[in-house]
Amino acid sequence: MIESHAQMGGFRTITVGDPKAPLVVVMLHGRMMEGADLAPFARSLGTQAYFVFPDAPLRTGAHGFAWWPVESETRLRGRGVRDLYELDPPGRSEARERLAGLLGLFGGRRVVLAGFSQGGMLAMDFVLHGGKVDALVLLSSSRIAYADWKPHLPRLRALPVLIAHGRADPELAFAAGEALRDAAFAGDAQLTWLPFEGGHEIPLVVWRALRKFLAAV
Repeated sequence: MIESHAQMGGFRTITVGDPKAPLVVVMLHGRMMEGADLAPFARSLGTQAYFVFPDAPLRTGAHGFAWWPVESETRLRGRGVRDLYELDPPGRSEARERLAGLLGLFGGRRVVLAGFSQGGMLAMDFVLHGGKVDALVLLSSSRIAYADWKPHLPRLRALPVLIAHGRADPELAFAAGEALRDAAFAGDAQLTWLPFEGGHEIPLVVWRALRKFLAAV
């Protein structure tokens, strides 16, 4: 599979696969990560798709990036909060707008939007605020700004959604993953729920489920 680095939609990205493939998979990394952390998995999936791994716009230190400032999230985590449903991070709407610019490059093709941890929060936020995709993947993630999200849940109706969460996740509680699942169910999504034995990670069982999910899309 072809791998390349490119500036795309205002993002620095790593892409894997055929740029002309009819299926595009945009994968959003978690906080203090970068696109390169997820890119190797595209080869292991063996899926005929064009994978796009953007780096988030905000640098978080010597290594990694974030989709919005992490201070408020860090304070909550520091107090032991592992379900972020009350968090309304500054820069949320700006992150959605930037993501819309990237996904707008792939008009006319089927698009799967996937996100790990903070990337999953943005992916769900994007769709609930009218972003158009053909399927949604939320890995080891949580609700945010749920008072704002709740009225928009019907936008998930009939959308294929895969949600996976580790039972021993030390970063975002398993209960947070279950609540995210319940939100998708309340929105009448076409839901696939995958609990797994593990932590804040993307183990082999999740990648197998993702490969099956993408094949169905």
